[in-house]
Amino acid sequence: MFTAEFWLDKLYLAPGILFGLVVHEFCHGYAAWRLGDPTAKQAGRLTFNPLKHLDLFGTIALFLARFGWAKPVPVDPRNFRDPRKGILITSLAGPVSNLAVGAVFGVALGLLLDYLVKTPAAFASPWPRVLYLVLFNAVYINFVLAIFNLLPLPPLDGSNVLWAILPRDMAVSYGRFVTRYGRYAVYVFIVLIFLGPSLGFPLFHWIIIPPVKFLVGLTSGVALEELWYFYAAFFTL
Repeated sequence: MFTAEFWLDKLYLAPGILFGLVVHEFCHGYAAWRLGDPTAKQAGRLTFNPLKHLDLFGTIALFLARFGWAKPVPVDPRNFRDPRKGILITSLAGPVSNLAVGAVFGVALGLLLDYLVKTPAAFASPWPRVLYLVLFNAVYINFVLAIFNLLPLPPLDGSNVLWAILPRDMAVSYGRFVTRYGRYAVYVFIVLIFLGPSLGFPLFHWIIIPPVKFLVGLTSGVALEELWYFYAAFFTL
């Protein structure tokens, strides 16, 4: 399993993972700070230092399965003038930042692939191929981070978004449910993601991959399957 190709693949993954996680958590903290909550800033999380944001198991999952999570940024809703609005904006800031990063890299990836296909002489140097491998992973990882974190499962961002947009009486009931059982929901889901394929229900490919395919195709102009084909081809050159 731990061949040279395995470690090389993880090397190409690293820039996209680090950049995606850091931008995601920084934007959470920055949004909260702008809305009046200094908790993240006081905790030293308003930084681009990846060591402040990485969660050990979430980062390992990203390297092994290409999905995962970072250490949540601390937020105190009591500091917001309007707690529901503050939670909504702060929670959306992370996934939206990943969507923006994925879109920028997606456009760049589409342009680079077009250049490589039309310019055979580019293969004389390994760097255009290396750039493709890094960009592809950055696009894929950022879109996966965005979609995964928007799932309405506590403690993911989507759970807070759901709480913020529910009618107040429903939000209160949902908040009680999250307080009592929420911490288990996402862990059960993650276990099912890993075990699902062997049990006949690949949740990751049913829930995460379809919107990721759409976003990748929309921004790069190339289908995800085709991009994977070139990834494999460039990786073995």
